[in-house]
Amino acid sequence: MIVIKLGKFEFKKKTKREPNKIPVHRKKVKMKSARIIVLIAMIFIFSSGILAWIKSCVVQQQNERLQKQVNTYQKKLDNASTGMSAYSPLLDHYMQDFLGVYMNIPNNDDEMKKRNKELKQYLATNLNGTIKASDDSQTLENATLYSVFTKNGVKIAQYQVDYTQHTKDKKDYQHSDYLNIPFKEKDHQFTVVSYPYFTKPVDPVGHVGHLKTNYSSQQNNHTKTVSAVSDFTKSFLDKYASSSPKEMSFLMAKPEGLNGQFKVVKVENITVYGSKENPVVQCLITLQNSNTDIQQLENVTLKLHQQSRTYFVDEFIHDQGGNTDE
Repeated sequence: MIVIKLGKFEFKKKTKREPNKIPVHRKKVKMKSARIIVLIAMIFIFSSGILAWIKSCVVQQQNERLQKQVNTYQKKLDNASTGMSAYSPLLDHYMQDFLGVYMNIPNNDDEMKKRNKELKQYLATNLNGTIKASDDSQTLENATLYSVFTKNGVKIAQYQVDYTQHTKDKKDYQHSDYLNIPFKEKDHQFTVVSYPYFTKPVDPVGHVGHLKTNYSSQQNNHTKTVSAVSDFTKSFLDKYASSSPKEMSFLMAKPEGLNGQFKVVKVENITVYGSKENPVVQCLITLQNSNTDIQQLENVTLKLHQQSRTYFVDEFIHDQGGNTDE
């Protein structure tokens, strides 16, 4: 560029044409690079999903291990709680009063209503010990505490009861049996928590330390399994009532039988738990003495395993099952 001065004025003259500056544009991302970025992002997202799935599987496995540990501890707790409990004169006093109401069964409607009303103060709120008067009656002669023990987490007082049943045709039948009364204690107060039931006396000789398997609390809704287990239960209970322990040995691990002293009148509130191969059934049964019209209720739980086309009773529990709100 040349500068020319004329007096006070200056003139600029370009010597040659200067090229115009080319505007600088940012380089666009190449398509190949964009594809690589998208691919990396997809790989990251996919990897994150896999890692999250693996983590959830690990958490699930940990939960399963923890659940197994809880079940193991529960088994040990159940086993530790099974055994003899301490005798209490207060307990005996309570049970003597209870047996005085429970075992004395009148054949008069008004007296039976009074008996049923008095019985409510001893029974848990979910139990209804109401029975109807018949032409036969029953009188308690004597009750002696034989044992207090814990089984399946429930305390049981076993009494030897001597009682007489009177029929309408003036016949008397003398009995001496062992009645088991499930109960709970709190602050020196007692409640009968399940219907009393008859068994043989507690045998102090045996092998101890075997852990019993707890059944699953999940109810079985498979129609064929529920139907098969229900049918077996009804047949089994009829056989149990009419047979001796020896005769029941082919159906039970620890044979029990009532030797025909009672008959099953009704089986209700049947609920089936567990699997097809190892079901557990709970129900409420009504038993009636074979010589009279006198009835009693009993809670029952049967732990079974499938054997050919039928079932085998691994464990017979008398103080659980059958209550509508269990």
